[in-house]
Amino acid sequence: MPCSIAVLLFSLLICPKQTDGDRDVKKLLFAALIGVSALTITACAPTVQKVDYNQRSMLLSLGMNKNDVMQIMGSPRRTDVNQERERWIYWNKALYGYTIIDNEQLANDRLVITFVNGKVTKWGQQTLTDDIMESSQKSAQAYAEAFKK
Repeated sequence: MPCSIAVLLFSLLICPKQTDGDRDVKKLLFAALIGVSALTITACAPTVQKVDYNQRSMLLSLGMNKNDVMQIMGSPRRTDVNQERERWIYWNKALYGYTIIDNEQLANDRLVITFVNGKVTKWGQQTLTDDIMESSQKSAQAYAEAFKK
């Protein structure tokens, strides 16, 4: 149907002889073509399912075990484990224009839950800067201890 409207509109546009009725039909068809085009374009736009991790995190409490957190938050998108702690990282995909971006660093709703010995010790917006600070403090502490010996 949109193709037939476009063909009819095109034939009216190239027709040299126009009456008032032709102009009215042309305006109507042009408006219909714009409407159908707008509907077609918006119908093809991708959608992103978002989980409100901020709202869910309100149900967390210190000392919760991993199973309790899993029931509230669902499965983490990524985990990060070292000798001292384990982190579960959550974020939603973002929509930029008509493109869905699944990138943890670009997400504006990133939530990190930290476990020590299987229990929640903190949660929030743990960023790369926080990780660098934590690593620097541990390095400085290890250097100070080695220097004392």
